[in-house]
Amino acid sequence: MEASVYPNQPETLQETVALLERAYLYAYPLVLMGVIKDRTTNVVVPDAEHAPINQLFHAQALATPDMVSLTRPNVDTVYSQAYLDLGAEPILLYKPATDRYCSIQTFDGYSNTPVVLGTGGVGGSDTATYAFVGPFWSGELPQGVTKVSMPTNFVWLLLRTKCFGVDDLPGVREVQQGMRMYPLSAHALDEGAGYACPKGSYDPAYDYVPLEFMQRLSVQDFFTRFNGLASGNPGAPEDAPALAQFETVGIGAGLTFDIAALGEGVTKAAAYLPTLLDRDFSSAHASTTVSNGWMFMDDRVGTFGTDYAYRAVVAFGGFANPVTMAVYPSMVVDVAGNPLRGDKSYRLHFAAGETPPHASEGWWSLTAYTEAGRLIPNELNRYNIGEVDDLPFNEDGSLDLYLQAEGPADDRVRFWLPLCEDVFSLTMRIYLPDERVLSFDWKLPPLEAV
Repeated sequence: MEASVYPNQPETLQETVALLERAYLYAYPLVLMGVIKDRTTNVVVPDAEHAPINQLFHAQALATPDMVSLTRPNVDTVYSQAYLDLGAEPILLYKPATDRYCSIQTFDGYSNTPVVLGTGGVGGSDTATYAFVGPFWSGELPQGVTKVSMPTNFVWLLLRTKCFGVDDLPGVREVQQGMRMYPLSAHALDEGAGYACPKGSYDPAYDYVPLEFMQRLSVQDFFTRFNGLASGNPGAPEDAPALAQFETVGIGAGLTFDIAALGEGVTKAAAYLPTLLDRDFSSAHASTTVSNGWMFMDDRVGTFGTDYAYRAVVAFGGFANPVTMAVYPSMVVDVAGNPLRGDKSYRLHFAAGETPPHASEGWWSLTAYTEAGRLIPNELNRYNIGEVDDLPFNEDGSLDLYLQAEGPADDRVRFWLPLCEDVFSLTMRIYLPDERVLSFDWKLPPLEAV
């Protein structure tokens, strides 16, 4: 192996590349979230998909098949989001009292969810003012403000507000318009109500597709970005052994990474890293549990610990809610292992009393997607079916849902989830699931070909 400026570098090329791969997986969520943040905050004033740093932006509509930028979107909730930089001071969020599900998922820089706020979490559905505090800030907060300690200065907030269909969007907007976000220093201005958000800036260089941008990042540029981000976003205490190893090749907060200094052999051998995360890698590290053909995500989502490969896979797939807030069992193949196809008809049968159990503020729904993860156009503009549709049960208390491309010719239209004629997949969403769902004491029934 060529001489290296890193005296503690592993002895062999293979060991060095393996270490770089582990470091790549460790760093992936932070770098990806930084890339997404740069794109999403690249705007002068907030719109439905962007906002400057430390400002809220709100989606204005439910997902439709025309929204090709979204993969496997839900049509149960409307999103609000914000990207925070807590380096200078805490950022406060005022949330009004709500008569509907409104949760606030917090992501730290490494895609963990330290806490959930709002419905199902801290503060519930009551009025609340949350102060997001970074790891290096010390000071006093005003009375009546709930402190939310974050382990990194970089924070992504994802708010989900329940929507009961297109006609209910005005109710969602009322909740959105009641929210406000402001820095701690503006709290004296009528608790932030008098704060004028500063304008951001726009640079066309940030108009990219994040995952495609990630694949174009060289190994050198990737770790240079990580080293810069890591200074304000420290790893968890349990990461210390891994971080000590990464430092031996110049990867870490405040360090200078130089892949050329690791040797030409390492540079060539590590060139695959930008394309490491793909469908095959994700399948190999998915950590799913299959029950009656439905794939359930691992309960470590949001609290990944030191499983950096799984954490990276979930980030690559679009991040996820902790299972205590929602479970998203999905199905892509039939009982024979063949892809689900809409040239067949299916039935999902729930025995009496066996629809998905959940807390009082939760609900369940079933959504079908094309092979590309898009919603399926249909004559009813019905993209999911579930509890809020007030489905009538059979005389024995059971419930049947019918899944097919063509509309049924009888009264089963009320129980019909439209499919495409080609390959499709399904996702069941259970919000605030009962413990029986998480322990698999309750099982989602199998899909039956009719």
